Amino acid sequence: MGEKRKHMRFNVLMDAIFRKGGASKQFKVNNFSREGIGVLSEESLDEGEDVEVELMIPGDNMPVIFEGKIAWVSGSVSDSAKYRGGIQFKNLSSGDRGRLMEYIYQKWLRPSRDKTK
Repeated sequence: MGEKRKHMRFNVLMDAIFRKGGASKQFKVNNFSREGIGVLSEESLDEGEDVEVELMIPGDNMPVIFEGKIAWVSGSVSDSAKYRGGIQFKNLSSGDRGRLMEYIYQKWLRPSRDKTK
């Protein structure tokens, strides 16, 4: 089975919340790409559902908030979450995208810096 991903994925671990009609669910973000995020959740996710997502960037006191659509869902083989899925960005500002990329870029570079010492 071939790889279907169009864009590079960056592994991250961030806390997040998604909201729909007054209800909210906590979940973890486990990766980030140009088009969306990978998520891990203890609660079920509804494929095709539009949600508002609030991401907390570690070390930053201002959340990133955007609209997204649950693009896919599957059961997880991990002990840490019952469900995994993907949320496609529908409305992510360029400023918030830049903040996310800055955090991810710094995490990506950190191992390289440590190896040069």
